[in-house]
Amino acid sequence: MLRERIIQQATTLFGLHGIKNISMDDLASSLGISKRTIYKNFKNKEDILKNCILVSQEDRNHRVIEIMSQSENIIDGCLQIINHYKYARLPVAIFWEDIYKYYPETYQYILEDAEKSNIYLKRLLKEGIEDNYFRKNLHFDETVFMLDISTCIVIYGIYSVRVSLSRTDMIFNIMVNMLRGISTDKGIEIVDKYIADLPHSNN
Repeated sequence: MLRERIIQQATTLFGLHGIKNISMDDLASSLGISKRTIYKNFKNKEDILKNCILVSQEDRNHRVIEIMSQSENIIDGCLQIINHYKYARLPVAIFWEDIYKYYPETYQYILEDAEKSNIYLKRLLKEGIEDNYFRKNLHFDETVFMLDISTCIVIYGIYSVRVSLSRTDMIFNIMVNMLRGISTDKGIEIVDKYIADLPHSNN
């Protein structure tokens, strides 16, 4: 459907160039349709942006739930999710900066979604502790906070910090080692096997 095409194309363009750098004319031209046609489906650019965020979040949630439900254990599931995002296309840093500066309602919506994700994450941590994959002395709020910071570093680090690591290396070194740090010996054994099985692993 046309509405879905517009959302998909806008997601791609916003992710590559930021939001303010893409005009409605740019979006219409890239789709081969008129700007009027876009306005028949969306009120304005922020309406399009909100729908882009919503679709992306729904896709992410579905993928995470599917991976976790099919995994042998919680460590394996976490590693599969990390492996997926290691190769996922991340929006440029200016995309998030534009949302923060110019689209406060959308930014607030993202924060609210992050809170829901944190509730799910705390549930996973609890399950991991019960199954003896995560350490029993974990402080949930602190652990979730550190995971949030780690995610921000992955999103922004390569663009705003002068480092020689590729995005793949950044995600691996931060997320995998973060997972290893909260794991018991039972969990560490699985993480270490994952590391050892990586091609040309130097870790």
